[in-house]
Amino acid sequence: MSDFKKHIDEIRRYFDEHKAERYPFENALLSEKDEYVKSLYFRMLCTLVRYTGEPGEMQALYIRRLIAGSHAESEYPDYMKMALDLDREDIDEFISVFGESDLKYYFCIDGAIVLTVGEASDKNYELLAELIELLGITRDELTYLVSVSKAVISLNPDRFEEAKRNSPETTKELSLYHYAAGFYTGMLVDTPVLRHIYSYNKAEVNLSNYTDYKAEHVILENVTISLQESIVFDGCSEVIMRRCSFHGNSCPFKFSRVGQVIIEECEISDFSNRFAVFTDTNNLYLRRNRFINCGYTLSSWGHSMGGVLLSDGEKMDSVVIENNKFLNCYVARTKYVHGYWAKGILLHLKRGTNEIIVTGNRFSGCECRENGDEVDHREAYITEERYFMDDADSAYETDNVCEGPVRRIFE
Repeated sequence: MSDFKKHIDEIRRYFDEHKAERYPFENALLSEKDEYVKSLYFRMLCTLVRYTGEPGEMQALYIRRLIAGSHAESEYPDYMKMALDLDREDIDEFISVFGESDLKYYFCIDGAIVLTVGEASDKNYELLAELIELLGITRDELTYLVSVSKAVISLNPDRFEEAKRNSPETTKELSLYHYAAGFYTGMLVDTPVLRHIYSYNKAEVNLSNYTDYKAEHVILENVTISLQESIVFDGCSEVIMRRCSFHGNSCPFKFSRVGQVIIEECEISDFSNRFAVFTDTNNLYLRRNRFINCGYTLSSWGHSMGGVLLSDGEKMDSVVIENNKFLNCYVARTKYVHGYWAKGILLHLKRGTNEIIVTGNRFSGCECRENGDEVDHREAYITEERYFMDDADSAYETDNVCEGPVRRIFE
């Protein structure tokens, strides 16, 4: 073998060793545990696969990806060596720690997957069955967990959907995000605690198919949405919109009595009746979004206030707007009337906020339309019905770029 070929083989081995770091399985529940719990988990998985011989390449890669996603202190070879020293005390600790935790369900899924992707013998499956029994997993739970593992192995969204429908009550709140992130579009979790709508490839999802957005936590992630009617989030503790594409018309999102709204890394376009209206919402965070041609036009008498966003409820606690781009957004009247103005291209706060931070944003081609010659301080991106912005402790802006006729952030 030439020196060059040896060199390339070494590089390929390096690539293989680092696949897990590039594509980790991030089990959030396992990640938050201490190293002792992680060690028990991975030592037992390693014991499972090496019971009748050395694990195959796919088995080793799967466990490596789990280890990388959990941010464990040790590495795969370390846990394989530890598995050789497993004793009865370790087994008792494993049953004690995991028997009362949802981690037992994840271990069952991971165990079934890691055995299936390799050439496991009957003895390997018998060992897994014995561990499942000791962990107290019921027959109904096992049927569900095995069906999930089959869907994950085959990357089959229909099987995954069927598995979710057959979930017993004890596993309905189990997050399967890290298993389904590579192939599923739909409702990952739907419980009173969490509603999580997700797409692996940013497919279009009709939010009207899922009624009553009242879960304690609601997450819309990596989906494309063409809004055909207003969607109301009512009484939620937190709503997160992350890496989504929203295409609008005359229907805004509505947030009523929501504790915290986080909108990040989304592209939002063509909302002609505002993107969102907040009523009695405490905290709002806009981060790294792109808004295109969004605004509001008033056709009746009065001031036109709040083009992209409107807070029309009680005073907010905090508003943070950072590193967003706003292109051709507007607030408008259908015609100029003396004494009435269009103001607050980005946001109008009817009763203010205790704190507002606006930093690192770019505004291009945004307008307050049909104000006649009476522009002075009223043409601004953020407004409120009294001049709370003069209080330096509550309003802060820096590193914003305004390209176009409106150059003032605060009224």
